Amino acid sequence: MTLIICAIKPEIKPFLKALENLRIEKHTSQKVYCGTIKSKNVLVVRCGVGLKKAAAVTQLMIDNYKIERIIMSGTAGGVDNKLKLGDTVVSEEILYHEIDSRTMEDIAAGNEKQTFKADTELLHCTKKALENDPAVQSVLFGRITSGNKFVSGKNLMVVAEKFKSLCLDMETAAVAHVCSINNIPFIAIRSISDTVDKSGFLTFFKNVNLASKNSFLIVEKLLCEL
Repeated sequence: MTLIICAIKPEIKPFLKALENLRIEKHTSQKVYCGTIKSKNVLVVRCGVGLKKAAAVTQLMIDNYKIERIIMSGTAGGVDNKLKLGDTVVSEEILYHEIDSRTMEDIAAGNEKQTFKADTELLHCTKKALENDPAVQSVLFGRITSGNKFVSGKNLMVVAEKFKSLCLDMETAAVAHVCSINNIPFIAIRSISDTVDKSGFLTFFKNVNLASKNSFLIVEKLLCEL
């Protein structure tokens, strides 16, 4: 079973429209949308904004369903100058930019940060899907970083330069972290709702639907390859 996690309503909306054979289940207060997309069995959930909510919902789903792989879909702030509004980033590696997730062994060994790798098979399938059915937007593969704060303006560049990221969001690292602990294959697909030159909440809200749809379209292509 493939689990698709989105943070907010605009991000999950394209998936709910595409779901066939829909049924809704509930665990605690969490709604779980079950059905098929492109004839593939999927679960779709909305975790809410922030690292803690993302981690909690991810573990809840792993505990209650037989999850084979997890795909994070949604929006992000672009910090690489090659990215334009509506473009998409596929995670190769993921890390936090606000918290230290290292173990004491990492610190003793002098490791500067803990990095979570996207699943190699999911990366391969995504690249193959894009070869067979190219995206309308530009798609880059690289690093995504996550924190609990909405970053905009000059702060975007500060984080970008420190962590060498393509984009920033507020959930992916937490989901990747939980997947790493549970040995669940993971990949994130995030489309750009705001950039360094065009940043802030107004820009985000203006472009969130476009970015959400573009992310969904890449996930849809990936599902066809699974």
